[in-house]
Amino acid sequence: MKFEFSKLIGDLSDDERLRFYEILAHNLTVSVRGIWSDDQLSDHERVEHMKWVNEIMHRVVMKSAKLRMKQDDYSEGDFWEGIKHWVAHPQTLVAPLSGPLKQVIQVVARDAPSNKRLERTRR
Repeated sequence: MKFEFSKLIGDLSDDERLRFYEILAHNLTVSVRGIWSDDQLSDHERVEHMKWVNEIMHRVVMKSAKLRMKQDDYSEGDFWEGIKHWVAHPQTLVAPLSGPLKQVIQVVARDAPSNKRLERTRR
C-alpha cells in the first residue's frame, strides 16, 4: 500500500482527522481478534503481534485525545514514522495491519469534503 500518509491525513479537517483516528482505533481492535484466531500463528507469535498492535493503539488513542482537546503537537509525519517503527518489529505484522489501515483511509477519503480533489486526481 503506497500513499502519502502525512499529506492524505494532514489535508483532512480536524473533525475528519479525529474520525480517521477513531475508526483506525476500532479497526485495530478488530485486527486483534483476527490475530488471536489465526491458526497459522504460534501462541508466541500471537502474543508478539498483539503486543505491537497494542503499542500502536496506545498512540492512536492518544492522538485522538490530543485532537479532541485541541492540543495536538504530534505531526502526521511523526505519527506515521512511529507506526512504521512499531510495525517493523515483527515484520509479519505488516499484512494484518495494512487491511485495517487501508479500510479507514478509504472510508475517510471517500467521505471527507476536503479530499474530494484527491478523488478527482486518482481517476
